[in-house]
Amino acid sequence: MLLRFKKPVASAREAFIVLSIILFLFSAAISLTVYIDSSYLKDAILHTPSLLTIKLFKNPDDIIGVLYTLASLVTLLAFTHAPNILRKFGNYRFTLALMSLNAATLLGLGLGFSAWLIIPLFIFQAVIISILYFNFDIFLERYSSDAKTGMIRGLFMTITSIAWLVPPFISGVIIDRFGGYPMVYLIALFVILPALPLLVRHFSEFKDLEYDDAPFLVPKSVGGKNPNIPRILWASFFLQFFYAWMVIYAPLYFIEHLHISHQNFGLMMTIALFAFVIFPSPEGWLADKYIGEKELLVAGFILMGLASFLIPLLAFSPLGILGWAILLFLGRVGASTVDTMTQTYFFKQIDGHSASLVGYFNRSHAIAFVIAPLVATVLLQTGLIELSSLFTILGILMFFAIYFPLRLKDTK
Repeated sequence: MLLRFKKPVASAREAFIVLSIILFLFSAAISLTVYIDSSYLKDAILHTPSLLTIKLFKNPDDIIGVLYTLASLVTLLAFTHAPNILRKFGNYRFTLALMSLNAATLLGLGLGFSAWLIIPLFIFQAVIISILYFNFDIFLERYSSDAKTGMIRGLFMTITSIAWLVPPFISGVIIDRFGGYPMVYLIALFVILPALPLLVRHFSEFKDLEYDDAPFLVPKSVGGKNPNIPRILWASFFLQFFYAWMVIYAPLYFIEHLHISHQNFGLMMTIALFAFVIFPSPEGWLADKYIGEKELLVAGFILMGLASFLIPLLAFSPLGILGWAILLFLGRVGASTVDTMTQTYFFKQIDGHSASLVGYFNRSHAIAFVIAPLVATVLLQTGLIELSSLFTILGILMFFAIYFPLRLKDTK
């Protein structure tokens, strides 16, 4: 019966459509939880008396970053073993197993009543999400052509980004009106479940790439042959650094320190995330046909730096929810631009037959989520800065990141 259910993908177009649906569901589930993870961890720690007796956990605000760092370290370890797993089982079986485990993890987070359970499940989920995005990139790279990389990646990001729009607001409504985080994770579980039969039906006969072992750092031989690859990887790292600090510390800052409700913060994020729907597709088209990626990367980092820098400066101004949403939108315009251009430029530099370089690109996320929260934790724990100052530092880092796209050889 299962064999009749399976239906190999017939064309690149059909693969793109099915992958878009799967990524839509997957991204919607992530979007429901990603902006409440740090708050859920803090709440769980505060409601687990046995943890509060441990000195390390007496200030949950500061220690949240350590948990994100730990999750990212485990992710990096998982990436080193991913090629072996892919060679043994193939991308389809590996992806199916991870998606099933992700569903089980969401169930555990939805039923968890203690931080002793929630913390390891959070770490496990973070690892699974990162590896799954790597797996999805392998699927997409198999069906992409260099001539249309920008348009395909841009359109793909637009479709999946639509899934991120409404869930943050829904999460806020659920938490404020129904008084709990666990229900959000249970809803995310039901969102992700339909993706499983789609994967089984359409990708069971997927033809795998060559899964080469990849050293932790990009080999000198790769940089020597094409110095643009390390440069675009650095640009990707700084983008992921931006995401890390925003995902972890923006909810804590706006909700805990500026006393904005979960619902209003979710509304702000929904408005801000429209940038990822509006801009990637036309920017991908521009990069393929006219401007090239270099100029757009520089512009994106400038917007990210400016928006980050302004957050603490405007903390006590009468901006209101709409004003904050516009400022966050400005930063996401920059982030969506850099996200689209780093993907477009990187995948134009590689062919569709090796997954090792794809692994380096996805690994930048894990590395950034190790370093970013660790740096923030050290700064906060030592009392060198307050939480608001993290955004000032983030703005400066984004301006510094412009150095790397400036050194790229443009494709136009």
